[in-house]
Amino acid sequence: MKNNYSHFLFTCLILLFLVKCSKDDESSIVSVSLSENDITLALKVHNDARADVGVPSLTWSNSLSEDALKWAITMAESDEMYHSSNDSRPGQGENLYYWCCSTGEVETFSLTPAKNASQLWYNEISDYTYAEIGSPLNANVMIGHYTQMIWSTTTEVGMAKARSASGKEFVVARYSPPGNWSGEFPY
Repeated sequence: MKNNYSHFLFTCLILLFLVKCSKDDESSIVSVSLSENDITLALKVHNDARADVGVPSLTWSNSLSEDALKWAITMAESDEMYHSSNDSRPGQGENLYYWCCSTGEVETFSLTPAKNASQLWYNEISDYTYAEIGSPLNANVMIGHYTQMIWSTTTEVGMAKARSASGKEFVVARYSPPGNWSGEFPY
């Protein structure tokens, strides 16, 4: 994993450099790297959730992480969280999260934003009733992040983050193959 992580970190640094060099305002993106520990913890949250429902573990994908990073940077540049279009990410599901925290004039950020995002998505389990996607049993509750995490045919995940100049930290997870197909059960 260290070689894959080193390659991913190097790619992140190159993308950060390219973004910074292509912008008039060099402060638009502050940070884009996830620690190896955060990646490990986020993957554990995903795979523990999957084990709970008896589906195979996900593997980490550097390619999905690179795609997630591009979208995280896009959101950080606009300082707004919104899903990418399905057409812009064929064959990929997507979960999003953002955090902005400050205490007085001091900004504080988690050392594990990917784990925190994964845990928040997992917490949707408390609102989920086992049923096919689109069932009235789950009407008016947010469960799609959780069901994407545990979707039985999904095999890979990649995550990334970017921090905007205003201090919002955007986390993006990309999944392959995607889940949340209307009328289908997650597992």
